[in-house]
Amino acid sequence: MQASVMEWFESLPVWGKAAAVGGAVLAASVPVYLVTKRPRPTPYKSDWKQGVVYMYQFPRFQTIPSASPYALKLETWLRMADITYENVDVPMSTRSREGLLPFVELNGVEYPDSGLAIRDLTKLLGKEAMEADLNDEQRSASRAFEKMMEHSTFWTYAQIRYVEKIDEFAELFPPTMGPLQPLFIWLFKSGIRSGVAQKIKSAGIGTHPRDEVINIGLEDLRAISNYLGAKHYFNGYKPTRVDATLFGFLAQIVYMPIASPHNDLIQQECTNLKEYCDRIKGRFWPDWNECTQTRSLHTEWKKKI
Repeated sequence: MQASVMEWFESLPVWGKAAAVGGAVLAASVPVYLVTKRPRPTPYKSDWKQGVVYMYQFPRFQTIPSASPYALKLETWLRMADITYENVDVPMSTRSREGLLPFVELNGVEYPDSGLAIRDLTKLLGKEAMEADLNDEQRSASRAFEKMMEHSTFWTYAQIRYVEKIDEFAELFPPTMGPLQPLFIWLFKSGIRSGVAQKIKSAGIGTHPRDEVINIGLEDLRAISNYLGAKHYFNGYKPTRVDATLFGFLAQIVYMPIASPHNDLIQQECTNLKEYCDRIKGRFWPDWNECTQTRSLHTEWKKKI
């Protein structure tokens, strides 16, 4: 069926393809617009249980539980903090009140943004002990490296994944769109490539030549590797928030089957970063294979430890 759709599309003249794409975009955008603009129930989970965190994120991915570093960061932190949480199955159009994914709800209240959600849940659920042993220098370094990863390192990797190798990335999409999957992927690639390229420029990094952009990311990775050294986790033998953040982003490089200068550096020079990712994956993601093979959001990960 998918092949038939694409064969029909390729048989059209140029004007026909343009009309078909325009019609598909219009057909897809109208319901999405109506859904996203329509006030949704708050909280989304009406039958919530006291003390349970409900997480909203994109569907599971191949080779990695989430292709969103922010979602992987947040879910890893929930596991590190030993918080009772449930993933909620929602349409892909569902977003937080700020218009983004992931977000969480607790006791009927929404907490958007992965970083702010971790901050708020730490206080609400009494998880301050996770970082009670950190001194001021460690706290400052942790915040600095978190922000570097999110606002510098990741955008240099985005140059590879979303711009230069978007075709390889799109091939890993789970088949959730039925016969329209090829058209959906074509539209996604067209939009994401230009959109991310613009965001990289907006971040300031994209104003440099391509090789300099990549070099910035490699220097960031070397800095993380040097600070980590032989430590078990970023600040010693106890995982903290910065570990969830670094893992959420580094895992995109290490476990995604897309070649990049970033992964080459980790495999050949900064090998402690690969060991670091494997260590966190092994401890907090014993259900990794099940998540990626079945793409289930509802695995009993605690029973596997």
